[in-house]
Amino acid sequence: MAIALQTLSQLQAAGSAVNTAALALQQELQVHSQALMDQMALQPFGPEADGAYQQMKQVARLVHEMNSLEQQLKAIYLDAAQRSQPEIPVMPALPSASRQRRLARKTDIATYEPVEDAKVVEVKAAKSEGRQKNLKPVDAPKAQKSKLSNTDRLHAAFKKLLGKKAKAVGHAELSALSGLPRGSIGASIKKLIETQKLTVDADGVYRLI
Repeated sequence: MAIALQTLSQLQAAGSAVNTAALALQQELQVHSQALMDQMALQPFGPEADGAYQQMKQVARLVHEMNSLEQQLKAIYLDAAQRSQPEIPVMPALPSASRQRRLARKTDIATYEPVEDAKVVEVKAAKSEGRQKNLKPVDAPKAQKSKLSNTDRLHAAFKKLLGKKAKAVGHAELSALSGLPRGSIGASIKKLIETQKLTVDADGVYRLI
């Protein structure tokens, strides 16, 4: 029968304790040896020297027995280590066949659902594209009527300034009111005169016809 690892650990602890005790006894032996030497130096043949020798002899015997016990514990520990029970790793429980089938079904369902969603999205996108193709293009707004010519714009400015009166008007005022550049005012006035819509005298007084 194999020895448990806990028992092996206790044997190791016992050996460590015996080793500590053996070291302590060796220190005691040194103390008693020194005491014997001191006593022998004072009275080598006295009773005190004989008593110190007997005490040192007893401590030496204890040290010898403790060393022997330490060696025995080492041998016991090595023998027990060879008979110790090895650690057996615990393997996780494997899933049963029915559980594997259930997991496989769940995996298939999880894989199938995104495909269905993709198909639905594709169908919706196709319908949306079809609707966009069937839509008739919206007619573009009709182009705005052509803008007034420079002559018409200047004629309108004269109507605002003169009305039925005759008045001298500068090009700067006409440019500001009609929005035409000052360089175009003279040419537009000439066209108004040629078309008999405007007259001007020698003093620069304008009158609408």
